[in-house]
Amino acid sequence: MHKVTILNSRIELLTKRSTRDKLIGYFSILSTRNLSKSFKLPFSLTDLADYLSVDRSAMMRELKSLRDEGFIEKNGNVITLLYR
Repeated sequence: MHKVTILNSRIELLTKRSTRDKLIGYFSILSTRNLSKSFKLPFSLTDLADYLSVDRSAMMRELKSLRDEGFIEKNGNVITLLYR
């Protein structure tokens, strides 16, 4: 991907207010990039929290909440979007 596009999408993610919005936005970007509802996270959950500039424990809580509410399915580092 073009570097400017990647940087613009990161800026767009960082301007979102909630951890949930950042996660859903990031998952949408990965889904679009991979042309699939299922994708492997490109880095660890700790690195993902750093990338999104959120607290790791809050992010983990939000991931569990998204899973429990039926928005995503998580199997290791593979995420499947159920809301699209």
